[in-house]
Amino acid sequence: MTATRWWVRIAARWLARIDGVSGQIRLAMLVMTGLSTATLTLRQYGYGEYAWPLIGLTAVGLLVFTFLYTEGGVWNQMARDRADLSGNYATPAAKINTEMSAVALFAALEGRPPDAEEREAMEDAVDERWEQYRDGVDLDDPPEVTVGD
Repeated sequence: MTATRWWVRIAARWLARIDGVSGQIRLAMLVMTGLSTATLTLRQYGYGEYAWPLIGLTAVGLLVFTFLYTEGGVWNQMARDRADLSGNYATPAAKINTEMSAVALFAALEGRPPDAEEREAMEDAVDERWEQYRDGVDLDDPPEVTVGD
C-alpha cells in the first residue's frame, strides 16, 4: 500500500536514499572519527570555537552528498555496472551446459549424434566464447558477438 501522508512519503524517500548509500555512510562514520579527533585537537590548541561549525559543515556535506549521489544517478549507474561486471556467464557449468546443448541441437537437426570432428568443432566454438566471457564482461570493450559465419 502506498503511503498517503506527505510526511511518510518524505521520510520513506530519505530512508531509501540513506539505505542506498549505507556503504558510504560507514565511510562517513570513519570521517566522523577523524572529525572527533580534529575537534579535540582544535580544543587542545585553543581553537575550540571552530569545532561546532566543522561538525555542522560535515553534517550538511553528508546530506548534500547523499542527495547528489542518489538523485544524480551515481547510485543507479553503479548498480548497473556492478550487475554487468558480476554477470559472469562463463562458469564451468555454463560451459558444460552449452556444449551439451550444442550436441543436442545438432542431433535434433541432423538426426544423428555428431562425429568426433563435429564435436571438436562445437567444443572449440564454445571454448572461444567461454574464454571471452570467463572474467566477466568488459563494459568499455565488450566482445563482438556474431551469429553464424
